[in-house]
Amino acid sequence: MEKALHKVCLTFFRFFPHLLQHQRELMSVLADNHFRTRAMLKQFQGKPIQVLFVCHEPAMWNMFESVYREMEQDPGFSPLVVALPYRHETLPHGQYKDAGMMKFCEANGFRVVLGYDKENNTWLNPASLAPDYVFFQQPYSYHLHQMWSMEMVAMIARVCYIPYATFLAKGEIAAVLHPESLFRLANLFFMENPWEKKSLEEEFKDRRRYGNKKIILTGYPKLDYLVNKNGLIGGVWKRGMSNDIKRILWTPRWRTTERTCHFFDYKDYFLKFCKKHPDIDFVFRPHPLFWQNFAKTGELPLDEQKQMQLDYGKSLNMSIDNNAGYADTFLTSDMLISDFSSMIFEYFATGKPIIYTHRKNVFNEYGVMLSAGLYWVRNNKELDATISMLLAGNDPLRKKREELMKTMFFMPETGAGRMIKEYLKVDYKN
Repeated sequence: MEKALHKVCLTFFRFFPHLLQHQRELMSVLADNHFRTRAMLKQFQGKPIQVLFVCHEPAMWNMFESVYREMEQDPGFSPLVVALPYRHETLPHGQYKDAGMMKFCEANGFRVVLGYDKENNTWLNPASLAPDYVFFQQPYSYHLHQMWSMEMVAMIARVCYIPYATFLAKGEIAAVLHPESLFRLANLFFMENPWEKKSLEEEFKDRRRYGNKKIILTGYPKLDYLVNKNGLIGGVWKRGMSNDIKRILWTPRWRTTERTCHFFDYKDYFLKFCKKHPDIDFVFRPHPLFWQNFAKTGELPLDEQKQMQLDYGKSLNMSIDNNAGYADTFLTSDMLISDFSSMIFEYFATGKPIIYTHRKNVFNEYGVMLSAGLYWVRNNKELDATISMLLAGNDPLRKKREELMKTMFFMPETGAGRMIKEYLKVDYKN
């Protein structure tokens, strides 16, 4: 009896992945048919395309803003933000955090609904909003409540993907960006540059039965604020700041486990540096997860965090930028100091110099090419010399950055936001 039962179990577990795959394929077909039927009916009735932006972090809103603005001005669309709390490994197990997405949207005039009613402990059902397309800030279902997971939403709408960050890494750091569920559930992938598009297409080659996915080169909505009406980057070097003031921006990574974070190497260095150079305006912009992660790991306890914030508050030329958006910070700064971060890619588009504080070589092919336009430093002495050189007006890599911008960035004249909106319009009609 036990042997027979064991044989049945082995057979079940052998075929279970195939059964699960067939179930997923069937659900995908049903979801697609449902979408098509609703789309035809809504077009017949003259109703606009309903697009949801599922958001939990105000600091990441810039990935959607130009897309939302384009849809807001088009009567063929009805964009809506769903503000949700989120879970994360840096928080106590099972705890949700409200990062203030609802207040942020209301303050900026975006159409928004609350996805979670804390008083009644109830979650808004996404089906009640009848979405056609849904954008998530991140492709990780464990961040959100099950009702708002990508798995659930993909059953009632088409899931759209815009990378929340341009990863320049290879190996396990890069694997975080594209989880398995993303390939299985997303329908449309809007990529920021030709290299990323090609890279994603290569990843799909090794994955079978993912259906008809579409990977589209649109440029990066995060960079649309740099594109003027002529489709050119210009007039951004020192917007709103005196040329006599040199502003340095510092964006360290939020965790040390990857061995690329340099925060603890240079945090005391910058305090001393700014005391010696009162003519410098220094801005420290922490990652949204920075404070809570280092509090949980114990690497920067709450009392030390308070002391650090107090030191910055007392300083006449140092500040901590906790604002949701960072476009103004980019536009008013003269240089960036960063470790291995997606901020390198975004700041590169401003044309300004970047000092890269190197610890571990994890650049992928795209990152290696881009890194040729960075000033690499490995210690305080090299950092001091490089900052002094740039403050003196010497920027030998400026032409190199300009060359890389022409070959490694894709910035359409109309902006990425409009390209994405127009593509959805065509996809919906088809």
